Amino acid sequence: MKPEDTVNLRVTHRFAASAERVFDAWLDPSKVCKFLFATATGQIVRADIDARVGGGFTIVDRRNGEDVAHVGTYVELERPRRLVFDLCVPKYSSDTSRVEIDIRPIAEGCELTLVQHMPARFAEVKERSLDGWRRILEMLDSVVPLSAASCGAGLAQHAKIPAKIGSMFAALGDTLEAHRGMIVAGGESSRLEDDAYRQLSASYRELAGHIEKVAAQMASYRDLPPCPHDERAFGPQREAFQRFVAAEAELLALLRLAAEQDEAMLASMPPSG
Repeated sequence: MKPEDTVNLRVTHRFAASAERVFDAWLDPSKVCKFLFATATGQIVRADIDARVGGGFTIVDRRNGEDVAHVGTYVELERPRRLVFDLCVPKYSSDTSRVEIDIRPIAEGCELTLVQHMPARFAEVKERSLDGWRRILEMLDSVVPLSAASCGAGLAQHAKIPAKIGSMFAALGDTLEAHRGMIVAGGESSRLEDDAYRQLSASYRELAGHIEKVAAQMASYRDLPPCPHDERAFGPQREAFQRFVAAEAELLALLRLAAEQDEAMLASMPPSG
């Protein structure tokens, strides 16, 4: 494609893991199936990788009973600096787009820049595609092991969860506020419902702001210098962490079910405008 025939997407992400570990994750089927083209309510049912120039990959995501294959051909593989592939999603289009991934080491970990060159006629989905790549890199950050165990890096990695919860609560607050515009004024029941949605919207927006602030503070400790720890005092932390992991698993189950139900509700809503 000529430059004038393309629309270019660019996204950058900093990892606490080394450039080698981040690069290798793109070619490891056991890791790829956890982050690349994975969706919240889908399931990666196939991840085949032939890691050589001229080789390629096929990653199949099962969504609502339908299989969506992402097919790629490797153009450049220069470990750990650069990876380039041509990407196609045959279910939706026979067109291909080029994805260029450059990774540079930094003082603590590495920085990855991803650029996708898409046919210009897909410009209307640019923002949605950018959001998709951001989510993929965030998931990759959770999948790839840290280069060195440090409390600061661990805090930064775990900050992603409260940050997402904050964003979810902010969107919930916006949804509750928008619902008020649908209420037909005039009766006591309308007043009561409007009051309930107004109070809940304000509370969720306030809560979201607080959680997002704490998450940003947590992430800011990425470069916290290591200090000695007394392993004999590990017991209480292990017990607390066990409760945290159990709560994570319960939340995951609830969120998956809620996301499936809410996706169905969203699909049933009339289009905006």
